[in-house]
Amino acid sequence: MTKRKSWFCLLLAALMLLSACSSSKNESAAPGSNENSSGESSSGLAPAKLKIVLYGDESSRMKELARTEFYDVIKKEINAEVEFQFLPYTEYGGGKTDLMLSTGEDFATYTDSNYTIKSVAKGLYTDLTPYMDALTDLKKHVDEASFRDFQLGGKQYAIPVGNKANSASFYSVLVRQDLLEEVGMTEITSLEELEKFYDEVHKIHPELVGYPGADARRILLYDYTDMNLYWQNEFIALDESAEDDQIISWFETEEFKDYANLMRGWYEKGIIPKYAATNVPQLQSDWNSGKGMFWSGTASRPFEGAASISKAVPDAKLVNYFLGTGRPKISRGSYNTAFFVSAGAKDPERYMMFFNMLQKNQELYDLFAYGIEGTDYTIDANDRLTRLTTDSLIPDWLLMNNSFMRFDTTVPDDIIESFKTWDEGSILSKGAGFNFDNTSVKNEETKLNGVLTEYMAPIGSGFSDYDTAYPKALERLKAAGIDKYIAEYQKQFSAWYAEQNKDK
Repeated sequence: MTKRKSWFCLLLAALMLLSACSSSKNESAAPGSNENSSGESSSGLAPAKLKIVLYGDESSRMKELARTEFYDVIKKEINAEVEFQFLPYTEYGGGKTDLMLSTGEDFATYTDSNYTIKSVAKGLYTDLTPYMDALTDLKKHVDEASFRDFQLGGKQYAIPVGNKANSASFYSVLVRQDLLEEVGMTEITSLEELEKFYDEVHKIHPELVGYPGADARRILLYDYTDMNLYWQNEFIALDESAEDDQIISWFETEEFKDYANLMRGWYEKGIIPKYAATNVPQLQSDWNSGKGMFWSGTASRPFEGAASISKAVPDAKLVNYFLGTGRPKISRGSYNTAFFVSAGAKDPERYMMFFNMLQKNQELYDLFAYGIEGTDYTIDANDRLTRLTTDSLIPDWLLMNNSFMRFDTTVPDDIIESFKTWDEGSILSKGAGFNFDNTSVKNEETKLNGVLTEYMAPIGSGFSDYDTAYPKALERLKAAGIDKYIAEYQKQFSAWYAEQNKDK
């Protein structure tokens, strides 16, 4: 009997020891995590660390959420810890981003088709084709055609995010309607009316900036040409009103001359601020702080842009206008942007899982775009949003998807209706989905970009007089190899265009 009792006591002690060890292991896991003792999540994924680069200023609320709710949800969904790193807008498409890519850093951020082409040629992006199965949810809510803009040689190098009205992006002029009405005007339909608007507002608000920008070629299109131009990159445009495969060397056209002279007039008149030539970041800052009279517009900017401006000017109202009519709106597709994964990434598939989360369901969309319900926002019976905090999180423009996006209660019904019908009558660009392989003209392209920065951009922004500066600029353009570049682009585009239209 004594032996049995001793044996029972030993067994009880052993069980208590095992229980204590188990509790100790569980307590070492992150609060609320679904990890087992080896660090794997309930889905069987090993732990991972990701870095997502975003551009702009990181708000204090974004920092807090990245450490708490964002952290917990991402950990639960894909067993990853995400560091959100913010860089100035000036580092997008070059600068610090290029440096991070060239030094092999492990990160992901957003891109555009031209930056994708340049970076893939340098071997800086991961081929994401093998990991497409990770996008099971995103592919349901992002248009299939949007993926083609980021494919090269049949491989997927960036993942499109978003699905919204996108035609005629930057072709409208986004006007401070509150200022327009203050000077007794109701709408703007021509260049003359736009300049009158500036003159009248400048009389009573000389502290404001007319156009805090340096590129208005799309806004002013209706005044300097009868063509319906759509740009493939800084050097090449297409005439969407012509049913052919001819590309246009933009800087060698009479249209560029006419446009440059219009911009020179704006610069001399003061519509474009003098600092625009040397301090580009200040332009964005001035618009966001409500110091600009008008800007380039998109379908979503009347409510997307109002969020930042209303912090400084609570009564600000934004409305899109076109300075001409009669030409169909051109669309590049319905996506907002696209995310690439750096070539130095250790776990590209886990990045793909994170991208999938961004467009997975309403619950995750609300979290990333708006924060925590009851703390950062409320939703009324009509599904309209009221923000309780003004701090930005993951930029709402980046996530916008018709499947999930909500309209703030401050957005007028007419603006919502305009957004929902914006793409009606629009047409897809005849160059949508074409990606240029610059391998044979890589050296020429590098030189051309140098000429663009030093000569062409200042002329096109009105900082330099066309008649004085253009002859030398054209010489540099020719010396850099523009003719070879145009010929190669035309050859590839013609072959691609013929393939797309072979059954028509």
